[in-house]
Amino acid sequence: MSDLPDSRLARDLSVSAMRLNRRLRLRHSSDRLPVAHLSILTTLLREGSMTTGELAARERIKPPSVSRSSHALVESGLMCREPHPTDGRQVVLSLTDAGTATARQEVAAREIALAEQLEELTPQQRETLAAAARILTEIVERVD
Repeated sequence: MSDLPDSRLARDLSVSAMRLNRRLRLRHSSDRLPVAHLSILTTLLREGSMTTGELAARERIKPPSVSRSSHALVESGLMCREPHPTDGRQVVLSLTDAGTATARQEVAAREIALAEQLEELTPQQRETLAAAARILTEIVERVD
């Protein structure tokens, strides 16, 4: 890969996004759930009920990994499995009330932690980040 400005920017953005996400997850996550389980809960909170295959695609992991995690989440009462309405081979995964509460708490903890850091920025830096967030959202939508 050449060291053109765009490739360096891509690398810098990728590293920064991964580091920020990791630090927010590790520093402010529930101690009782693995990161993969929290990711599944927050995906279901954001996007609603879905099949194992759909969830695997959203999480970019293999369906057997979703099955293992979903089994643990069902056992802990955070998620439920329902028969698919038209395909008897599939199940639909949904959050329980406890799962919804856990996911909302996780999202709120990350948002609070990040908001505390944003308070340290100048108004111009916050404006720049707001513009960058809109651009990153556009990129994410194109990549998906």
